[in-house]
Amino acid sequence: MPSSHKVTLRPAPATELPEVEFTFGSSFPRPRERMIREGYGFEIELPAVLDLLAGIDDGVLTAGEAKALLLKVVDGMYERADCWRYEDDEDKLGWCRRAGTCRTCERHRAAFAASLTRAAERWRRWTLPEQYPYATGNANGLHEVGCPVLRRELPQEFCPPAADDAEALRSFAHHHDAYDQPPADLTPLRYAIPFEAMTAEEARGWMERNTGPKGGRHYHRCARCAPTP
Repeated sequence: MPSSHKVTLRPAPATELPEVEFTFGSSFPRPRERMIREGYGFEIELPAVLDLLAGIDDGVLTAGEAKALLLKVVDGMYERADCWRYEDDEDKLGWCRRAGTCRTCERHRAAFAASLTRAAERWRRWTLPEQYPYATGNANGLHEVGCPVLRRELPQEFCPPAADDAEALRSFAHHHDAYDQPPADLTPLRYAIPFEAMTAEEARGWMERNTGPKGGRHYHRCARCAPTP
């Protein structure tokens, strides 16, 4: 999401440009691609640029001083404009590994812990098929828990990482935060359980919630196991 920011520039003693408008995230011109901290993705209002050039013409500041001033503003706005989100996914992963963590990991830490809790509960239910005889997944198919269609998608054993496992958190966070495809060298999230086992009563409630007001079903029964909650 592009953002606008106003900054007061003081390019020289007794010289002030109040409320200069900068924007970030609306344009990333490929011919001048560089690091974000070097100004890539930032724009500045033209009148302020002309005033800086006039200051150079008048001898009150040098081109190098104007450049340093603008880069200082960029550095100061990096956090405020949430520039980290726009960095290359591979770069973010590399910085994270070198530092041991990063803001992407911190942003997803609570969700990672919740995913471990959810996976553990799903696995517990799979170990109690008499109590939870039905299951559904992301494709809104309803199955019996012994259905081969489900079993071939499930892990053979449940080996979740620890909640403080930095690499597991990194894989979860950077996988979820990637703009396109996550970096190829992330560890797969093997602890995820893709199906939710349910009691017969829960399955009937799920069927009702996934049936439209005119009786149209937004799910399908597996033709192989033919579940009848």
